[in-house]
Amino acid sequence: MSFSNKKLGMFIRNGRLDKNLTQEQLAEKLDCNLSYLGNIERGKNTPSLRLFIGIIRILNLSADKFIYPDSDSSNDTYQQLLRLLKQCTQKERKILLENAHTLIENREEKPIEP
Repeated sequence: MSFSNKKLGMFIRNGRLDKNLTQEQLAEKLDCNLSYLGNIERGKNTPSLRLFIGIIRILNLSADKFIYPDSDSSNDTYQQLLRLLKQCTQKERKILLENAHTLIENREEKPIEP
């Protein structure tokens, strides 16, 4: 795995957005400087281990999702879909699942396997 400050920043930013928190709200909960948190999210700074643990606890994130990411986890479209799925009811998720199956079954071009 290659570590990237930008990937870490995106991981934290997406977690914050999932909790509908502003940077200011998260910085306050962490007792952290707002501009420092902003720089972490932009990939310009790396949080200390203590701060990283505080972030994942407050945002209820799994460090495994950062350390062992899915191949699509850094994809912004993928992250947007995950955020929207969390807002759907069980019935709506079932409808979306059926639609996804239909799209995959009827696509014209099959994706190239890595």
